[in-house]
Amino acid sequence: MLCFIAACGDAPEPPTLAERKPAPVGVRVPSVPDRIALPQPVEPRRPLNVILISIDTLRADHLSAYGYAAPTSPAIDRLATESVVFEQAYSHSPKTAPSHMSLMTSVHPEVHRVLNTTGGAVDSQLSLDIPTLPQILRRAGYRTAAFTAGANLAAGIGFGRGFERYQELPIDAAATFEAGIAQLRDWDDGDPQPFFLFLHTVQVHDPYLPPARERALFTSPDYAGSIISDRAELAKRASLSGRRVVDEFWQLVDLEDPADLRHLRALYDACIRYTDEQVGRLLAEVSALGRDDDTLIVLLSDHGEEFMEHGGTRHNSLFDELLRVPLILRLPPATGIPNGRRIAAPVRLVDVMPTLLDVVGLPRPRHLEGESALSILSGLEESPRHVFAHWRELGVRSLQVGPWKLIRIPGALHVFDLEQDPGERRPLEKIRPDVVAVLARSLKQLMEGAQATAQVVRPGDPALMDAATRAKLQALGYIE
Repeated sequence: MLCFIAACGDAPEPPTLAERKPAPVGVRVPSVPDRIALPQPVEPRRPLNVILISIDTLRADHLSAYGYAAPTSPAIDRLATESVVFEQAYSHSPKTAPSHMSLMTSVHPEVHRVLNTTGGAVDSQLSLDIPTLPQILRRAGYRTAAFTAGANLAAGIGFGRGFERYQELPIDAAATFEAGIAQLRDWDDGDPQPFFLFLHTVQVHDPYLPPARERALFTSPDYAGSIISDRAELAKRASLSGRRVVDEFWQLVDLEDPADLRHLRALYDACIRYTDEQVGRLLAEVSALGRDDDTLIVLLSDHGEEFMEHGGTRHNSLFDELLRVPLILRLPPATGIPNGRRIAAPVRLVDVMPTLLDVVGLPRPRHLEGESALSILSGLEESPRHVFAHWRELGVRSLQVGPWKLIRIPGALHVFDLEQDPGERRPLEKIRPDVVAVLARSLKQLMEGAQATAQVVRPGDPALMDAATRAKLQALGYIE
């Protein structure tokens, strides 16, 4: 039984706004709610369906719709032309579980405290005091289902809450989207009850092992390095060496060799193309079922991937190649919000939940730290939203306000002007100590505000992994 603080009444009182220091101009510190409670169910203004697609590890600038030269995403590109494309959308973590939980709760990682797992047990489940998007939708009368790659999105962490059906599938994207298509057909029963469908795939995640057809589209036939990208061959080699498949993959990569780096990017692009084909199949099914005009479609990612832009691979920093993600919304005609637009103003993954609730006509819980993007779409918002990100395990945090971005690592602060230096190559902390001081103070206040909100909720219970989740996390390189 869910027990919310509004009913329990046993949480400490949070500090009042008057007791908190004001933020510098341009930085809005979220207010701390007195209590967190699930809103009472009400009838939505219009029975809109919602399909939320998350392509794990997909960086925005490797999609043609975001300016990439290679043809990685023809289906997503077509979706983008008939949607609202947010050109500057940002994640709050370079890690899957905290990023997705911020998406599903509209609170920052400091508040929900859900981490990727690296050992025998997940640090904790999501607190029962924090409602999720599917919980709210289901209480409002939505049918809900999710098909995910599991692993760091395991149902037991809290991701399964609010879903009537939460199924964890193999890594292959085709399995996820086939299950989603089958669910749409099952729901095509004439019932006017709206639905929420969540699809999540880790096909783009390393090790990059695309099918042969997509691999041939992007890799050079002249590549003569040692990287193995055939899943069966790599698995056979790993069984002989005693290493995990993902470790065997990276064992064969020479990061000092430009040809190997080009080949890695090509394999990554091929994985995107294969996933894009599955997205195209789903969109075609939505059209075939006649659901285009009553279904809101959202496509996004939890974080990107790095290829030595700052000396690393995979996703282990807070630079923009990891935090900037695609966010595409196709809005039904009934909303009255025009599609076919590109929005340059920054938005965040915590903004997705309040935006969706606004579009379908449901009230937003008071505790949300995100803000609806409808104010941006209507042109009513002028000041930029701050973008806060956190890699809690290493104590690394970042804050972006307008063109300025601060990255705080233990023992050091770095600041970048993203307008003049979008690649974050030239730190300016020695030249602009004034900017460092303002952003550092703002970051401190945001952290204090998030920690105060976290005190309002009780910690979640520990959550043990089942064997299937452990095997998938091993395959992705998260645990030994």
